Amino acid sequence: MTYPELPFLPYDGTGGHAGSEASQLRAEAEADDGTLADRQALILDYLDRTGAGGATWATTGQALSLHHGQVSGALSNLHQAGAVFMLRKRSNRSHPYIHAKYRAFYTDAEVHDSPKTTKAGQRRVRLEELVAVCREGLTADRFDRYRITEILNALDELA
Repeated sequence: MTYPELPFLPYDGTGGHAGSEASQLRAEAEADDGTLADRQALILDYLDRTGAGGATWATTGQALSLHHGQVSGALSNLHQAGAVFMLRKRSNRSHPYIHAKYRAFYTDAEVHDSPKTTKAGQRRVRLEELVAVCREGLTADRFDRYRITEILNALDELA
């Protein structure tokens, strides 16, 4: 199947990386050369074929000859984009992922429609908001102290 919206690139134009320079270069290259889009399409096609039961990262990796990092990273990106969802119930200690077209088969209580946001992820979002407000404040007629105070309070809650 063709997915014109692929690849999903939620992390600075990449599918994500571990933080090292080599990992970042690999992530950028995969986003640029189509490897990431191909992997995401491969996984979506596989989950489509597995039907409403879906598959865990392990069974997906085994079926497609992909290692844990490749599968879990792609599944996280697809989950964040809404192309797949995850069951709350585990199978062999892992949550199954299911193609979004099967969402109507499940109740809201049975699924995670979007990935859980970690404290680090929440902090990152708050910091990005703070930076944006500060930039706007420096170019605007007035500095939005109320909004900055609100963001700083939210950051304090996350610390």
